Amino acid sequence: MAEEIERGKIARARTATIEEKLLDGPRLFATACEAARAGIRIHYPNADESQIERILWERIYGQ
Repeated sequence: MAEEIERGKIARARTATIEEKLLDGPRLFATACEAARAGIRIHYPNADESQIERILWERIYGQ
């Protein structure tokens, strides 16, 4: 099943337009940021949204 999913991803990537491929980078970054925020919320359950964003940007760009 995993191989079938991977083949489907490859097929979609091959047929994607240049515009779709260019938009994939920002989409993947946004998805990664959401996952990181979720992890931050687990580690810092009392953090408000501004604190979560600060921690996220520190992780991305350093302090």
